[in-house]
Amino acid sequence: MEDSVYDYEKEIPAGFYDTVYRQRAGIRFCWHDLKFRTVAAELGPARRVLDIGCGPGTFIGNYLAGIEALGFDISPAQIDYATRTYGSATHRFSTRPLVSLSETGERYDAVTMVELIEHLTPDAAIRLLSEARALLAPGGLLVVTTPNYRSLWPLIELGVNAASPVNYVEQHINKYRRSLLGEHLAAAGYRDVSVRTAVGLAPFAAVFGLAAANVLHALELRAKHLGAGNLLLATARP
Repeated sequence: MEDSVYDYEKEIPAGFYDTVYRQRAGIRFCWHDLKFRTVAAELGPARRVLDIGCGPGTFIGNYLAGIEALGFDISPAQIDYATRTYGSATHRFSTRPLVSLSETGERYDAVTMVELIEHLTPDAAIRLLSEARALLAPGGLLVVTTPNYRSLWPLIELGVNAASPVNYVEQHINKYRRSLLGEHLAAAGYRDVSVRTAVGLAPFAAVFGLAAANVLHALELRAKHLGAGNLLLATARP
């Protein structure tokens, strides 16, 4: 993660995305809710989870009840916010280097990266994926989401850039499509790699209320987003 030149500590206020989430209404909340629900649904019986790039801790704090979880992020300000807001005996947050976790024998049933690797150069992304593999217990599961640049995402990104104080032009430097994500996971040493799409147009139905968004989301799930969801969702084994 060190290879990014964007100053996340300076440019993104601590708790920014959690504040968006806490609105509990609207398109942006719905986007976060659906992606987090999608990732949580993949975790199955995992009892110990590492969330890399946890930001303000929203995913762990709201979707991993009853699960021992560690959130990692390079931003001390985000980790401080996460600890104050969501920290508990089972939900911890840290800037401790991932390699130090591996060296002390830490292992997790699942490792998650939610919209993280698009912020890294290809080499840095593969390196981070490899570091995550070393932290998985035998038979563990990696779950990754990242924008799908073979979908409507580029148009969505333009709209977000125009409307939000946080701009993604400098942040999203690694524009993934299915094949590229699969290649990076293979290069990092993973097996049983599966890449599909997730989160289609349902968040935009939130202008009519969350019930409408959830109905559309259910329909899109049945249709598997016609392979054109706005996120890529990958799972893999070490």
